[in-house]
Amino acid sequence: MNPYQLNAYAMALKAVGEIIQDYDSDKMFPALGFGAKLPPDGRVSHEFPLNGNMENPYCNGIEGILEAYHQSLKTVQLYGPTNFAPVVNHVARYAAAVQDGSQYFVLLIITDGVISDMAQTKEAIVNGAKLPMSIIIVGVGQAEFD
Repeated sequence: MNPYQLNAYAMALKAVGEIIQDYDSDKMFPALGFGAKLPPDGRVSHEFPLNGNMENPYCNGIEGILEAYHQSLKTVQLYGPTNFAPVVNHVARYAAAVQDGSQYFVLLIITDGVISDMAQTKEAIVNGAKLPMSIIIVGVGQAEFD
């Protein structure tokens, strides 16, 4: 991490987030990480709150997400594989609970790797297709994203 310059993840989050945040009235966003070993026991997780708070993963605006992201990098150890299905299913559970038209969910996934659980991710996306949710996937870095 360079304290004077945003990395590719932060730049992508800022670029896309600043556009889509205006569709949310309270600007409180749950922010999840995936592909990391978590303290204290080094358990691998593909669905953890960036702010470390399982009961309240919400961050205040894009700046709050960036702050939680930078703090999480100090405590977690990034670790593969790159599994998307857990976070897709996480958002789908919330979307399934609110189908009265009062809420719409947008999942922004920023990744530098190839999807490791492609079959499960496709299944999760198909299952979520009927729900009030959209998924935006942004690839950063030099990996093959086609």
